[in-house]
Amino acid sequence: MKIIDLGLTEYQQALRLQKRIFSEKIRDSSVEDTVLITEHFPVYTTGKTTSHEHLREIPPDIPVYSIERGGSVTFHGRGQIVVYPIIHLQGKKLSVKNFVWTLEEIMIETLGELGINGYRNEKYRGVFTDRGKVGFVGVKISRFVSYHGMSLNVDVDKSFFSRIIPCGIQDIPVANISDFIPGVTPQQVKPILIEKIKKFL
Repeated sequence: MKIIDLGLTEYQQALRLQKRIFSEKIRDSSVEDTVLITEHFPVYTTGKTTSHEHLREIPPDIPVYSIERGGSVTFHGRGQIVVYPIIHLQGKKLSVKNFVWTLEEIMIETLGELGINGYRNEKYRGVFTDRGKVGFVGVKISRFVSYHGMSLNVDVDKSFFSRIIPCGIQDIPVANISDFIPGVTPQQVKPILIEKIKKFL
């Protein structure tokens, strides 16, 4: 498996790369599994379950893209680590359900290494803490190959989330790792997250 850290990217730039690797892997399953890691310039993305009321007051200067992943609307920006696994699920012996569980587990174990109790919610996908939702999952699977993926809030500006109903969840706030560890940066969290990706994928 190849892990590529793209640094800070425009959303469309990362999406084009995902789709290129995804198409190559659809054509030839022997193409190496690839995990892209990035932070994005501010962007909102909407998924299959987004409804109009989830879009409260999006600033006109921030792009909004409709994406073919599952889930509702979310925000990506600096201070949030985004992970795009482009992998063949059959090769990993993963069902779609187990793949989503695995992405959540990667984030839960990363939080655990930092002394933070992360957990699943019976009602919603993603990873939660006693201060709110910190990890997000939205994937697309076609012919057993995945793209899109997960994001983990480290020290993102949470005011951007107040402009939407993130993931359609109204009763749980959004949290950062920095709510528990003031001053923490994505560069400090990323090596831990990568080790968990290697462990589970």
